[in-house]
Amino acid sequence: MAKIDFVEKEYFEQLFGMRSGYVLDFSNRSFQEFVYSLIKIDIYKKYHGLSKAKILRNIIAEYDNVTVGKLLLELMRYMQAKNMIEDKDTELFKKCAEIGNQLIGKTVSVKNTVQNTTQKTPTKPVIDYSKYLNELTSLTDFIDSPQKRGFAFEKYLHSLFENNGLEPRRSFKVVGEQIDGSFLLFNEVYLLEAKWTNKKIDKGDLVTFNEKVSSKSGFTRGLFISFSGYTDEALATFSNGRTVNIVLMTVQELAIALTRQLNFTDVLKRKVRALAEEGNYNKSILEM
Repeated sequence: MAKIDFVEKEYFEQLFGMRSGYVLDFSNRSFQEFVYSLIKIDIYKKYHGLSKAKILRNIIAEYDNVTVGKLLLELMRYMQAKNMIEDKDTELFKKCAEIGNQLIGKTVSVKNTVQNTTQKTPTKPVIDYSKYLNELTSLTDFIDSPQKRGFAFEKYLHSLFENNGLEPRRSFKVVGEQIDGSFLLFNEVYLLEAKWTNKKIDKGDLVTFNEKVSSKSGFTRGLFISFSGYTDEALATFSNGRTVNIVLMTVQELAIALTRQLNFTDVLKRKVRALAEEGNYNKSILEM
């Protein structure tokens, strides 16, 4: 049983709107898929005939701190992704975030998270769009080896992300894996996969990266950036039978963003939101 007292439970009851028997805006099916993707529980097999609110109460009562904390924090992250947090809920959200992090063994400040959630007009960073567009164009004419061009592309992205306040990390290795880099988007960690090749990215590449991302934690997401785009088969079948935790971008989209002087953080946010709301992991910048 998770160590969460009556008052703390009431905070989550209020935040998730559970008194009516519901949990946020989930349907039976979406809630079933959401819970299973995180903690591998088939809620309607285990808790047959119960409302979504009663199911969540039972999970809190029966499972350990980490399992419950992970689920509660992901429900809160879902609220953030769908802009469901109203100004009047700011303090309540902060309290719940503190409780959730305590359950999984973390002690962190959620002040910035709440501020980012409720901010209506984010400050546009000062970016030299012409400089970055010219550097991106010069990579197209890169005459060295594909490997060195790939390293140059990673270096370029690191600079772009840094100047957009995304706190990037350069490429690194974990056991058995090479990661092209990572960055923070609204306090969430995203792994980066950057490919500058003349061959379109196929389904296998997307599956491999998605599994690499999913194996880290329920909080990790990924961004795949490709120079040549993606095969039709990859875009048509990649999501079949799997939970998608990555969003896709092309270098051409990046060039459009720079040409139009779009806020790069806002572009990423809209792609992530399309994944969370629509299941669309390949939302084109031309559709935004």
